[in-house]
Amino acid sequence: MSSLRTSIINFRSIFILDIPKNRIPIKVQKRGWASKSQYHVTANEAVGTGTGAGLGAGAGTGTGNGSGSAYTPPSAFRKWGVRFALALAFPAVFFLGAAFPPRLILFVFPRHAPPPPEKDSHHGKALMNEVEKELQGLYVVAQMRGKEGWYETRPYQRFDPQKVHNSLTAGSLRGPGKLAVPPLLFAKHDESEAVAVIHLGRALCGHDGIIHGGLIATVFDESLARNALLNLPTHIGVTASLTVNYKAPCQADQFVIVRTKIENVNGRKAMVSGTMETLDGDKVAEAKALFVEPKWAQFLQSSGVTEALGRPMPSPQKSPAIMDASTERII
Repeated sequence: MSSLRTSIINFRSIFILDIPKNRIPIKVQKRGWASKSQYHVTANEAVGTGTGAGLGAGAGTGTGNGSGSAYTPPSAFRKWGVRFALALAFPAVFFLGAAFPPRLILFVFPRHAPPPPEKDSHHGKALMNEVEKELQGLYVVAQMRGKEGWYETRPYQRFDPQKVHNSLTAGSLRGPGKLAVPPLLFAKHDESEAVAVIHLGRALCGHDGIIHGGLIATVFDESLARNALLNLPTHIGVTASLTVNYKAPCQADQFVIVRTKIENVNGRKAMVSGTMETLDGDKVAEAKALFVEPKWAQFLQSSGVTEALGRPMPSPQKSPAIMDASTERII
């Protein structure tokens, strides 16, 4: 009986793995950190260190320790490499933001804009009222209203209704998304300088989101002409030359400030210069133009020119003679 029990024990010992006491501890990954309090031994370690016949592919008579799947902590070089990369990333993001500001991003990737509504629609009138309200609340408007020697006016606001549909700036370009409201203009009483605040809508673009360069030239032509014509004998003149130097792209749907100034007047000729800038003071463009009064200007009807340009009419009590239409040209 005892010999049978001994045989059974010897038979069982063949299938028992002799795990050495000096087993290799393996760090267990726990929530991203190595835990030193938990250990386990892989099958390869157990089989590889045995001296008898083992089970599995690693069985044999070898004396090696095996190749367990141990967690290897990052080296000091790797840690410092990550820190160095982060230290470079933050300044790089800052300088890229300075070199390519959000405004430039809008130029490259403009926001989608729906087509402008009809001028006489309820939505169109609401948009124009919103632009007018914003215009009246601008700081530059409040600043100019407090200046002495200047007057305020709205050119083309009293334009002849019978002619407005044939006018580019007073008719065709008027409406929501375009020139939504008449420009708000401040001029010196001697007509030597003027400051116009104009809203340029989203429907006046060349490249999507950027105002067309030709529209900027048109705004300059109108603004400079006002200064020139009011300094010519008959208040009638034509553009002889117009030079525009573009300084920066002009973002659509914003207010711009056009400043004009008489350079010199010589008989029937008037030279005027001007600049266009944003509300932040960034210069968009600058221009210079020469206006000439035609020799046949005296044969043209000049009635209503000064009124269309927004020059206030003198009161009859102070100057009753110049209220006559035939002598209006001397205003």
